[in-house]
Amino acid sequence: MLAQKCILVVEDNEINRMTLRVLLSPQYQVLEAENGQEALDILKEKKEDISLILLDSTMPVMDGYAFLSIVKRDPALSTIPVIMTAQSDSDADEAAALAHGAEDFVAKPYKAEILLNRVSNIIRFRETAAMINQFRFDRLTGLYSKAFFCQRVKELLAQYPDRAYDMVCSDVENFKLINDMLGNKIGDDLLCEIAQCCRAYTEPDGVCGRLGADRFACLVERGRTYTNESFGELGKEISMLSNNKSVDIKWGIYPIEERGLPVEQMCDRAMLAVQSIKGKYDRYFAVYNNSLREGLLRQQAIIDSMESALRDGQFQVWFQPKYRIRDGQIAGAEALVRWKHPQWGMLSPAEFIPLFEKNGFIAKLDQFVWEETCRILKTWEKKGCCDFPVSVNVSRADIYSGDITALLVDIIGKYGLAPEQLHLEITESAYTENPQQLIAVVSRLRELGFMIEMDDFGSGYSSLNALNEMPIDILKLDMKFIQSETAKPLEQGILQFIMNLARWMRLSVVAEGVETREQLERLMEADCDYVQGYYFARPMPAADFERFLSEEKLRGKLGKGAAPQENSRFERSRQVLVVADEDQHYIRQVRKTFSARFQIAAAPDTDGAQALLRQYQDRVAVMLLSKSLPGEGAPFLMKLIRQNRELWSVPVIVTGPADQNAERDALVSGAADYAAKPRLQASLAKRVFHAIGLNASRQAREQPAREA
Repeated sequence: MLAQKCILVVEDNEINRMTLRVLLSPQYQVLEAENGQEALDILKEKKEDISLILLDSTMPVMDGYAFLSIVKRDPALSTIPVIMTAQSDSDADEAAALAHGAEDFVAKPYKAEILLNRVSNIIRFRETAAMINQFRFDRLTGLYSKAFFCQRVKELLAQYPDRAYDMVCSDVENFKLINDMLGNKIGDDLLCEIAQCCRAYTEPDGVCGRLGADRFACLVERGRTYTNESFGELGKEISMLSNNKSVDIKWGIYPIEERGLPVEQMCDRAMLAVQSIKGKYDRYFAVYNNSLREGLLRQQAIIDSMESALRDGQFQVWFQPKYRIRDGQIAGAEALVRWKHPQWGMLSPAEFIPLFEKNGFIAKLDQFVWEETCRILKTWEKKGCCDFPVSVNVSRADIYSGDITALLVDIIGKYGLAPEQLHLEITESAYTENPQQLIAVVSRLRELGFMIEMDDFGSGYSSLNALNEMPIDILKLDMKFIQSETAKPLEQGILQFIMNLARWMRLSVVAEGVETREQLERLMEADCDYVQGYYFARPMPAADFERFLSEEKLRGKLGKGAAPQENSRFERSRQVLVVADEDQHYIRQVRKTFSARFQIAAAPDTDGAQALLRQYQDRVAVMLLSKSLPGEGAPFLMKLIRQNRELWSVPVIVTGPADQNAERDALVSGAADYAAKPRLQASLAKRVFHAIGLNASRQAREQPAREA
């Protein structure tokens, strides 16, 4: 028998606590606290066991809002969902609860059936979110992922401007050799022990994360004494804990003086110190200083020559094909930039792209790539050798500076191309900086006909928010994510979950970095759409790619219409939010709130709502249904939806006046939620995305059963 999930009830009124205990205890283990401080003490001991917190807003010692502010600032506690309770049912109280980070709001007196449904739904959603949350945390070690670690460091430096910090990074000497000789299990155990030591090393106020592979980073307050002996002892401790006598760990320290540097650059400087002692048996740590400036001088030389390189034509656009899995046809290509320097030869993009992203030159380089790609595409189109779209990269600098929309429209207009011939790859990490601006820009590009790809999904900070809110057509899985997921049994990874989620969201999926037949077979098993990688072809100059296309055409791999355009209407179809309501003012509010994310289809009566459901049945993401809809009404539509195989999975939120019986009737009829009117649109948006997330997780769980 499965252990009961645990709920922490934080309530100063003993009668209310008893009521909740009686209500919840048949299904859940219940812990109780009389105030916020007592609840924090319980969380210190049992945070891993608690699935949800029911929190009263008004209490002595520490009230609910103060408690919630503390919990949401603590990464170890912030993922525990909180339902705020209050005696009042006002919009102001609900808005305050949501603003402080609560997942939901419930007014007293408690409505038993409704409360139990909401508790159950939120716990289920949290369990699904925990799967996605592994993008925030490194799956093996539990430390922060690189992207989220950098975000936390940036926050700490801003929060404590008067404190001095050091960045301490580590790298294992010959880690690949350990993996090859002793096996991946031993290597993984070693990484977990290093992670545990990093946690202990950064306590109580530092943070640590895994930068990738065997590299770790710690942010600690200055004041520690760094000695070769202490780092040597730390390495011995890790060796002993991992039962491995051959571990040699190198540590690099960057004393943070330039707080304005990007966190990645701080880590780079600490890793430069690490590199300086690689291969030196008796050296365990080094501090970044002027003796390590040679690498930086090389970087500066690259930066100094970038403008002239662009002017002199040293940058080239290369192409790598994408293949459609179901028929093996070429379905597109990605345009990649290369730098052929007259003295240094061919430079790796890994050497210059990160520099250009930091100094902003990437925007100029991207514009060159866009224009050159369109010029080449037009040439191929005239020759009749290209009938597919090409993807180009769009950096954060492009999104957040200048009018990228006008620029791209001008370029495709200059060469007489259609917008759908140019796919725009935007990394998911761009979402973390200014999501609202990104969403606005991407929405406008999509309206103009450009196809949007979320690039590098799974490489760092990934979230349901990014997928839910950012209007995209294609999900492009990161190379390292693919390599990691295809190295394990399908049922043990989350690849299938991501595929199911993409299917439900009407997204096509591209897997990049495919290098082996085994990886391809695993992606075929997971029902991936498109692949690219060295297994099929390496990136190549335009002339070579043109010859390659001719060869592939002879092999039957370049048939007419092999491009994603044949499926573009499906890929580009937006999810539809159906609002069935007799109140035109309410419909206008809904349009204003959700039009950036959904196509809004509105009807003032039952007949109109039926027509919309028939028209958009395979694209409906959620329905807002007025309880008082004219005609046969909401009960008729709920019954119709539940009897239609194409619509039964659509989450429906019934809207109406605050009424306990109406809410109960809606939930019993199968509605995902009941939203009282009038309601703040921010609150409604949270309920809508909550319902969509719950529905996606349910479909992902049910898909294997339906296929069995």
